[in-house]
Amino acid sequence: MASATLETPAPVLVAQAIRAHQLGHLDAAQDLYGRALAADPLDSDALNLMGTLMLQRGDLSSAVPFSAKAVLVDPRAPGALNTLGLILRQAGQIAAAASCYQKALLIDDGFADAYSNLGVILKSEGHLLRAIEYYRRALDLDPTLGETYNNLANAYQEIGELPEAVEAYLHAADRMPDSDTVHYNVGMLLNRQGQTDDALIHLKRALEINPERSDARHLVAALEGRTTQRAPLDYVRKLFDDYAPRFEAHLVGDLQCRIHLDIVGLLNQHRRGRRFGRALDLGCGTGLTGAAARGFVDHLAGVDLSENMLRQAEVKGVYDALRTADIDSYLEEADQRVDLVMAGDVFIYMGALDKTIGLIADRLNDHGMLAFSVEAEVPAASWVLRPSGRFGHGDAYISSLMAENGLAVVDKLRTALRNDRGKPITGIIYLAEKIAA
Repeated sequence: MASATLETPAPVLVAQAIRAHQLGHLDAAQDLYGRALAADPLDSDALNLMGTLMLQRGDLSSAVPFSAKAVLVDPRAPGALNTLGLILRQAGQIAAAASCYQKALLIDDGFADAYSNLGVILKSEGHLLRAIEYYRRALDLDPTLGETYNNLANAYQEIGELPEAVEAYLHAADRMPDSDTVHYNVGMLLNRQGQTDDALIHLKRALEINPERSDARHLVAALEGRTTQRAPLDYVRKLFDDYAPRFEAHLVGDLQCRIHLDIVGLLNQHRRGRRFGRALDLGCGTGLTGAAARGFVDHLAGVDLSENMLRQAEVKGVYDALRTADIDSYLEEADQRVDLVMAGDVFIYMGALDKTIGLIADRLNDHGMLAFSVEAEVPAASWVLRPSGRFGHGDAYISSLMAENGLAVVDKLRTALRNDRGKPITGIIYLAEKIAA
């Protein structure tokens, strides 16, 4: 008589799957979870963890049914509700995700992850103080949550509580020593506060963990006194995507930046009632310069790397066209000439300006005007990368570029561009005109 084949019980398969999952062997874990569900289609742990695995793989369409079924099988399992909330948030169903977290807390009011995840939603909706409250509640319950410390630090940074942000980032770094993101975040903030030695330690660690981080490489070069050609595009893009929600309040209110007004003021002194048919605002950001210049421009186009900044600019309604692009790439592709180009607080992220100024000159009509700002540097320097990660330019270098490209400097204004750690940053606003061929 043949012996019966014994099938491995679902709980044993789930335990094996969890071990594989924890080791990062996702294919093996998925196979084992699948076998467990074949043995017991109502195993809530297998359903929940299969949903988690599918979320990790970015397969939301598969993750939702597994996680939703786990909640149906065991509606009082806070972990399953939390997982479903994570999946729904990734799918853009924010209200449904928040409801899952809230239900999890009704079942277990000591569930730290649910508080933390509600904090993420609150922060994304702009409720920063409430988000901080939820993050802190999560950390009171579970001080090991490194990602929650990182999120708390981000929220503190957005409301300007920088010492608290640094402290939270350092806690995150202690708990996630191999996270390049956390080390970069704390390094960048320490640098902003002038703690350059400590900043360099964390930025180097971020680069050691992830050698592909061009943003960390840029700031390490800046802090070590090495000058480069320009800031990496992904560094600038992320900087301003993150900065966009508080950009104007911080720049104009806290840093007392008047570059947009100084550029337009210089134009008004010299245009003598002239209107500009077509104008281009390079690195337009949220549209401060464009809004100030709109009154004497017939058609205004704005270009910026950051989509989040352009969304803010679009709300102003002052641009006839907006484009997400790198300045040089845009100018190379553009085929229409313009009468005015403005670039306020843009060249500080570009060291070598030879190519850019040449492209601008090619796009300008005869007698077209170029108005822009730079951070002032020692006269002998062409450009220098400063510890801030921004570039300073020499007046002789700028003047030679103007002459080489058929541009005559009409006027220049030496002024305080903005404050940095309570001290004014000196710069120069240039106004140049294209000489008729």
